[in-house]
Amino acid sequence: MRILMKVIAAPIIAVLAIFTWLALQLVKVSAVVLNFIAIAVALGALYILWSGSVAQGIAGLVVALLLSPFGLPMFSIILLGQVQRFRFWIQDSVYG
Repeated sequence: MRILMKVIAAPIIAVLAIFTWLALQLVKVSAVVLNFIAIAVALGALYILWSGSVAQGIAGLVVALLLSPFGLPMFSIILLGQVQRFRFWIQDSVYG
């Protein structure tokens, strides 16, 4: 029974490992691109804020924060960490 569980779990662990590696590479690339976009949005928001429209300027700064490495890329890294944690849990449960 233990060998059967190892045979069943091996492809699942391999697929999860490949998925997390590919997703991590995608997050790295998107974080760089989003960082440049966040800088442009933040500069535009500061200009709008300086020109007198406070609500639109603050909304632009919030959007820039979400696009920065502390926003959406960090959220995706947290989700990838949970997938990797699940993979390690399966690995520890089956292979001991």
